[in-house]
Amino acid sequence: MKLTHIFLILSTAVAAASCASISAPEGGPKDETPPVLQESNPKNQELNVKTKTVTLTFDEEVQQNKLNSELLITPNTDNKYRVRSNKNILNLEFEKPLLENTTYTLNFRDGITDITEKNKAENLRISFSTGTFIDTSRVSGKVVNLLTQLPQKEALVVLYPTSDTLSIRKNRPYYQTETNAAGEYELTNIKEGEYRIYALTDKNNNSFYDNEEEKIGYLAKPITITAATDTVNLTLVRIDTKRPILLRRENYTDRFTANYSEGIKSFRARPADATKVKLPHKISPDGKAADLFKTQGYAGGKTILTAVDSAGNIATDTIDIKFEGKRAQRIRGAQLKLTNNGNGQNYASGSVVTLEVETPVAIAGAEPISILSDTIVVRKIRYPEDITLDSTRTELSFKLPNVNGKNKRISLLVDSTAVKPLEGAPIRFAPVPITVAESGGVGNIKGAATTKYASYTIQLITENYTVVQEIKNVRTFEFKNVVPGNYRIRVLIDENNNGTWEAGDPEFKQEPEKVYLYPKTLDVRANWAMEGEKLVF
Repeated sequence: MKLTHIFLILSTAVAAASCASISAPEGGPKDETPPVLQESNPKNQELNVKTKTVTLTFDEEVQQNKLNSELLITPNTDNKYRVRSNKNILNLEFEKPLLENTTYTLNFRDGITDITEKNKAENLRISFSTGTFIDTSRVSGKVVNLLTQLPQKEALVVLYPTSDTLSIRKNRPYYQTETNAAGEYELTNIKEGEYRIYALTDKNNNSFYDNEEEKIGYLAKPITITAATDTVNLTLVRIDTKRPILLRRENYTDRFTANYSEGIKSFRARPADATKVKLPHKISPDGKAADLFKTQGYAGGKTILTAVDSAGNIATDTIDIKFEGKRAQRIRGAQLKLTNNGNGQNYASGSVVTLEVETPVAIAGAEPISILSDTIVVRKIRYPEDITLDSTRTELSFKLPNVNGKNKRISLLVDSTAVKPLEGAPIRFAPVPITVAESGGVGNIKGAATTKYASYTIQLITENYTVVQEIKNVRTFEFKNVVPGNYRIRVLIDENNNGTWEAGDPEFKQEPEKVYLYPKTLDVRANWAMEGEKLVF
């Protein structure tokens, strides 16, 4: 047989075999199984470890997933490492030898995934010792937000030995872990000793506190950690040490606007030559601007502005103010100011309605506001019997009368012949729509406080922790004209009796003052008084 014939027969046989071979079908169920650690060197809980390389072997091919930021190595000794992976094996190669007689814990968190679907290796953590024993001291507890008492997930809990000069503001911690979804944490395999403990919402992921947007929890005194350490709970607060900065100034014929770098809680303006005069002003809804208005007794000149943020930081600026240009028109005509309506967009009969107008006004007519259903006037609101005009002369407030009907959509119309601007041309007012709550009325909440404290603030808050009303230093309290809805009660306790609730100390020497959250949710209903609520703190 010729060689060409033999080659042809062999080629045909190979092709036939290829056609008849069985291959795995494409597709199939999605791989949702995370990689499993089969072996490690050093082994978990191994003693007398001398290697500079940690090797992990998995049951499938793996890859690192931001491992440099996910991997928590305690104690932290700033020993840099290189990550090398080869199929199902991952190595950490340290630059320097590990410290002698030290228990190391490596918590990989979400730092290792499989190749196919990026399933994360779960609960991957190993501990080993370079000495003859494993450290067994431990500490555990819970981290919550102080003002909400809600657990804080993914907060760092860190330890600094008091024998060291490391600072949480500049240095990575010696030991660290992360809270779970319930705010719980546990630090194990710690060397027995005295430590400073902190909790931190680490926004920039650098493991130390260098940003005042981050919340921090701390104890004023160090703790001694042993194998039998009691539970240590921490509360998170935001500590603000930066004073507001006057960023921009705006001049108008009817007002001067000061724009600040952050939200301010209070504002005061006075002429530089009159220490006891307080000028009419208004803080914007976002708190970042304050309007100072022209009045008959104040036409500008050198003026001292004082702005205070929620942390008590004070900014004082002396400005030469001129009212010039054109009239400010942030609002076209009038709008509802919803800050008086603490729980939702609906108003009930008896609740306070505030209309904000675009410029200071004078009221000349006896019935400046009408209530319309469709286009028909159903009620008129009288001045000054039922309407109050605030000190800035830009807000008209009144109690909503009973207009009947359920979920009724009505409108408020301001009479432009009765409400006239102090500066510039007349204002054209468009109807302002408002929804009347289905229940039709408001409720009251009454109760009593049993406490050893003399100074405190009782707050009525919404389910979103927005303050609706607050009362100070009373043993019996009542919140009136509350729009129907669900509420909570919170108490800020002024433990040192200085008149101010203090949220924290930038130097961590004084812990935040206490907060009490009434455990009951209050379902306020229309035309009903809730009585007998008992606060014990």
